[in-house]
Order: sequence, then C-alpha cells, then structure tokens
Amino acid sequence: MKRRVARSRVQCSEAHMDALTSPPSSRVVGSVLPAPLAGTAAKPEQLAGLIPPAAAGRGVLDGAFAVLDALAHADAGLGLTALARDSGLAKTSAHRLAEQLVTLGAVQCVEHRYYVGPRMLRIGQRWQPDPLLRRFAQAPVHTLAVQSHAMASLRILHEHRLRYICAAVPHGHAYMPDPADPESIARTATGRVLYATQPDTDVTLPDCWTRREWRNLRESLRDPRATVVDHQDAVAGMCCVSAPVWWPNGACAGAVTATVHADDPPADLPTLVSYTACRIDTALQQLQQK
Repeated sequence: MKRRVARSRVQCSEAHMDALTSPPSSRVVGSVLPAPLAGTAAKPEQLAGLIPPAAAGRGVLDGAFAVLDALAHADAGLGLTALARDSGLAKTSAHRLAEQLVTLGAVQCVEHRYYVGPRMLRIGQRWQPDPLLRRFAQAPVHTLAVQSHAMASLRILHEHRLRYICAAVPHGHAYMPDPADPESIARTATGRVLYATQPDTDVTLPDCWTRREWRNLRESLRDPRATVVDHQDAVAGMCCVSAPVWWPNGACAGAVTATVHADDPPADLPTLVSYTACRIDTALQQLQQK
C-alpha cells in the first residue's frame, strides 16, 4: 500500500558539530587572512595559521597543536605559565606560538589569558565524523523528516558525546540541544541504541540502567526491525524513536532517530525509523560489494 507523503520544506544540516552547539542555518563564511600574511610568499601550511613562516617544521606544528589542545580543556582560559605547563612547552615557546595563533585568530587573548579563538570554531564546525556514512545516509534521513514531520538525524557516540552525521528538520521546527554527560545521553533513545550496540570491552555502560536492562536491550537490537522509544524519558514534551544502523562487518555505524514534540510518538513512527535504518544498511552493504 502506497503511503501518501505531504510535501514539506525541510532544512538539511551541513554542519557537524559538538553536541552542545546548534547547527548553523547558513554556510560558514571563510575567514580573511591577516594583512601581514596575505599576499606574501608564505607556504599554504603557513597561511593556514599553524606554522610560523620563519620556522616551519613538524616540531612547530606539534607545538601549535599542544597549545590548542591545552586551551581546549580550559573553559576559563590559561595564563602563560599555566599554558606552558599544560602544553608541555617551554614558556618562551608557548608565548611565541600563542601570540602567532592570536594573530591568526586561532587563539584569543583576554586580560592576559589565552582562549580558543573564533577561527577554530569555524574550522571545527566543518568536521565530519564519517563523510562516507553521511553520503549514504543523507537522503534517507531527509526522507524520514519529510514523512514523519519530525526532526530526523543520524548520530554516533564519540568520546562520550553525541555527534551528528547528518540531520534534517521540517520548516518551523528547531534543533534540540543534546545532553552532554553519559547518563543523560543513555536516557535518550539514541543514547540507549548507541551504548547497547558497543562491544563490551569498548565502553563503560552508564548506571542509569541495570546490567540486566542493558543486556535485554542489546539482545532485542539483534532484530533488524528493532527500535527504541523514548516516552519523554529525557526531556519533557519530547518523544524519540531510534534504530541502529549497521556496517557490513556487524559493527554499529550509528543511530537513526526521529524526534517529535508530543506526549506520545505517532503510531507509525517506529516503522518509518526502522525502514530508514534498513535503507542505510542496504546502501552500506552495496558499498562492500563494489
């Protein structure tokens, strides 16, 4: 029996963001190089803002990333002494690299404290956790959003955070921020699918569910039509239905989820989500055959 699908305006997310950052609705605009470097004969990697023109080399590149990594873990910023300590660099080297990164917009300095700069935000928003998976999932996820009139997404679990592979939202709907801690994530349908499908040795399961509940969930997800339903378990007024997507080798590739503003999910939503997951599974199987 053919299903009539209402025509709906759907926006597709082109950004791949940290779970706490809402996807932008417009294209990211490239930054302009600082005047001292623009128009010079500097190498491309120097213009990228990571290797100083005077001392390009692998050691300097490692140092620049050591500075950025240290700042990425310091919400309150770091003074020069703390930056040198946390990056493992000599104080003079930390200062020189930090100031060069400030000039390029990769680091900002406020009241003698260094923070990650806006240029890193623009670059980070373009990160794609799995470009190949996104290529095969984007069309099915878009179709799910149109058919269900709900936010549809494919997400993965990376470093205990939910990351978008792709997403589509009907016109007039808003993106919902995802929980940041493992227990809150595990209360969502998406989190349950992603945690339950991880190998036992790869992840510590959150304590919000008992070992028996995790084991039963893991066994139920072996059914190719299985879905997990969140009846406002994580957010009041929000219901989610999620299903796993599988790589040809049997590993979980991600979780397809439809999210609706309702007291209960529509009766046909689990079927739509399961069908979408199967479409992506089939596409990935064909990839293996090529």
